[in-house]
Amino acid sequence: MKIEDGKINTVVLCIGTMRVTGDSVGPRVGDILKARGANCFVYGDSINNVNAHKLGIYQNLISVCHKADVVIAVDAALGEKADVGRVKITKNGLFPGRALGRKSPSLGDIGVLAVVGEKSEDNYACLANGDETFINALAVRAADIIMKLVEYISLRKNFLHEPA
Repeated sequence: MKIEDGKINTVVLCIGTMRVTGDSVGPRVGDILKARGANCFVYGDSINNVNAHKLGIYQNLISVCHKADVVIAVDAALGEKADVGRVKITKNGLFPGRALGRKSPSLGDIGVLAVVGEKSEDNYACLANGDETFINALAVRAADIIMKLVEYISLRKNFLHEPA
């Protein structure tokens, strides 16, 4: 991952809704990061969900207020059976809502995808029937990874901005 000189802070956008267990990874990650006092801006948690209806508002907010910042987008995902329970990191962000057939542009500089279930004929049912204990454990794992990413970005930023 290349962090440019102009990138100042880190923003974590936690996408999902608490209304659907499998899709609640993002808000749960937001809660964990805030509770841990993560050194970043966190948008999306169990009280203020960044769901499909609010995503455009947050995209605009980030483009105006955080255009010089590194954006990590977090979302639940469905994948192959072997990937269930894994947290995947992607370059160039992620595509929110893709499992439900939504067409959206890439969001973020880095994507963190928590694979909550296997793709199926009825992806919504798979998300709706997620096991809460499993989802909580996956959110903790994703938050651990994000904390390390935020620390790395901060160290890299400080290194780039130190006088020679």
